[in-house]
Amino acid sequence: MANYSSSNLVAAQAKLLGAFQSGELRFRTPATFLEFLKSGQIMFPNFDQLRTREDRTVNTYYNKRTSRALGSARSHDHTGSRGDSAGIALSWTTYTDVFSKSLKQSDNNLYSAQEMYNNEIMNVIANFAESFESAAATYLSANKSGVNAATSSDEGAFDADTDVFEIATANEKRGIQILQTVMDINKYSGMKTVFCDSIAWNKVNFYANQGQANSENLQFQFAGVNFVHTPALTALGVALGYSKGYMIAAQSGTFAVLPWIPKQNRDGIVTSVNMYGSLLNPVDGLTYAIHEYETRADGSSVNGYTQDVTTETQVSLDLAWTKAPLSAAGETPFLAFGFVESIVTP
Repeated sequence: MANYSSSNLVAAQAKLLGAFQSGELRFRTPATFLEFLKSGQIMFPNFDQLRTREDRTVNTYYNKRTSRALGSARSHDHTGSRGDSAGIALSWTTYTDVFSKSLKQSDNNLYSAQEMYNNEIMNVIANFAESFESAAATYLSANKSGVNAATSSDEGAFDADTDVFEIATANEKRGIQILQTVMDINKYSGMKTVFCDSIAWNKVNFYANQGQANSENLQFQFAGVNFVHTPALTALGVALGYSKGYMIAAQSGTFAVLPWIPKQNRDGIVTSVNMYGSLLNPVDGLTYAIHEYETRADGSSVNGYTQDVTTETQVSLDLAWTKAPLSAAGETPFLAFGFVESIVTP
């Protein structure tokens, strides 16, 4: 298998760290996706070992909350209800990108075969970064909670049609304070992560920098909050009617994404007809699967030549987007917030 590119892959990976200094190859750091990655092994330890193949189901279990009103007297005759548990099946989605190269395409070219291969790998990494960031934003907005314990008296109102807690722009300078209060009413404490669309991101950063030297100190409300700029939320928020700022908040550690690749790729299996390899992506620190095979070809139309060999390459990664399970119908750990001109109370 002379044209298999194991050595090419190693060389390409070594070039990745400094590769995106080029303006043409630039891409935005997938900050939202990276935030999901932080809690994977914490929420589901050893998930990658439990899933031995794509068709194996992995179930996780949790104890359900049993809420009871307290009694007011001791009695000799009393009976109680039993607690309960529930399970969820983790669901993986496969993401892929493909490219091809020919054995002779660099024979009459300014760029060497290795430089061409490096460029293909760099574009693959950029494609995954952009796609994963978009997928993370879509998952957030599609899974926002339909349940919110905060009422219209809490300086805002929950719109059950859009599943968004609305805050009037007149109160936006205290928007994060109101958000923190709503999170507390919904029994979320500790560190919080707030994913902001570009409009909310600009507003939050402006108000966060109104400190003691300013006429109005607004910094008190920003402690204990990790803000993440999620540009893809802008269009998603506008589609819901929130053009003045859209945010999704969650208690840190209640959401994750679980990456996985097949065993053959982890082991680096090479057969007489194909190669299973892997690529360590320095952008997100994940190992991606690579599958390659060769075919005889006339490469004249793609800058190769006759009696050529084409190598087809597919890079892939399976992701399971997940969140802390909640037993109430429609409730999730993602609480959405939107700035509006005026609030219509329910």
